[in-house]
Amino acid sequence: MTQPETFGRYRVVRHLGSGSFATVWLAHDDRLDTPVAVKVLAENWTHQLDVQERFLEEARILRQADSTWLVRVHDLDVLSDERPYMVMTYADQGSVADLVAKGPLPLDEALRLLTEIGQGVTVLHRHGTIHRDIKPSNVLLQSSPVGQRVLVADLGFAKSIDQASGFTAAAGTPGYMSPEQSAVGGDIDIRADVYSLGAVAYELVTGRRPPSPPIRVRPRQLRPGIPPALDELIMSSLAEDRDERPRDATIFTQRVRAIRMAPDLVSAVPWWLRHQPAWARACIGIVAALLLLAGFAPSAAQPNMSFTRVPDATGEISVNVPQAWARQVQASGWSPRELGQTGGQQPGLLVTTDVERWRDADSPPSGIFAGLLRGPSSAQIDQIIDGAPCASPSVARQISSERWSGQMRQWNDCPGSFTAAVLRPTDGSYTLYLEIRQHDYQPHIIEQIIDGARFEGAA
Repeated sequence: MTQPETFGRYRVVRHLGSGSFATVWLAHDDRLDTPVAVKVLAENWTHQLDVQERFLEEARILRQADSTWLVRVHDLDVLSDERPYMVMTYADQGSVADLVAKGPLPLDEALRLLTEIGQGVTVLHRHGTIHRDIKPSNVLLQSSPVGQRVLVADLGFAKSIDQASGFTAAAGTPGYMSPEQSAVGGDIDIRADVYSLGAVAYELVTGRRPPSPPIRVRPRQLRPGIPPALDELIMSSLAEDRDERPRDATIFTQRVRAIRMAPDLVSAVPWWLRHQPAWARACIGIVAALLLLAGFAPSAAQPNMSFTRVPDATGEISVNVPQAWARQVQASGWSPRELGQTGGQQPGLLVTTDVERWRDADSPPSGIFAGLLRGPSSAQIDQIIDGAPCASPSVARQISSERWSGQMRQWNDCPGSFTAAVLRPTDGSYTLYLEIRQHDYQPHIIEQIIDGARFEGAA
């Protein structure tokens, strides 16, 4: 795509993104000395009058609504080839989708975003408009003197509430649109947007897009410890029967605000969730193939249990893994910041029967995570982990062997057994952080994993 020089008086700076119907450019209004976003109808829709009208209607709605919670339209014009373009607020901090891509958000931040998104949707409903495509990528973020502002955007599928019966085509994005939106000729109302708000809330809190309805996995199953009122609000918003949802965006927003104001709100992202999205997005290999290529042989083990050694991508870290667990590996490293520690990207690996289900609260797979913390550290296990993976009591104990000293904490009555450990060599020059999951608590396996952990980069 060739970059144009100008759109009218607006000087083009760079391309921001493209969708099915339009392309967005960052431009500069030299007259007012301010950056703007210019949205231009795509060339292949130039002669489609219905698409042009939809584009123009989006601009009209945003201009007439004129809210601090919506993207504002400052100008509208037509190019020489008859394609319309609109000049809008430039959101310099990207979108909510960019935030979600990094993982579940602290509850206070998630609830703040939901409150402001709900206010934007409320403005549209009061204007007589159903958005029909609320999702993280359609919520933009802009710097302001008082902090980050949320701007609901992209009203390409928006329709008047008065015309909401008998739409001739389904519209929306799978995962975020209500069941009634997927039915051609369906009768929808503003509760379709409430469903989408619930879907966005589900993703902000858990880091996962909700599955197709009916939703059976509650947010509290993926993130234990969130307020029951929030769990209930999200599930009711995602109800297949719209009569069971909050009746409008106003009610949804009021409930979110009340939950956020609760004095006992625990905001931080639990430590056992922080690095889940990075693992899920990373390339997953089949460990068996890696072992064959690398020539690693099984290690001696307890009767009826054979182990094999698996390295990370750098070859600096390796773990002794039960062969039965060694089905998938993510070996591209990790960031200690995920546990609130200092340091950039470091060697690390996850070996498990199922990478995608590693943080499944109900039925987690067996596996091992190992990550390096460089430099001397005296932090104790309870200073590194700041919560519990389940409500059951834990057992703490010291680790002392010829190779390692450190601490571990075990939860044996969660779904399966969960162990977190910090290991240090005798000179204390680095720390290895381990997480071990197994379906049934077998202490000899934990001992063999800890004894077999290696860092070859040590001096």
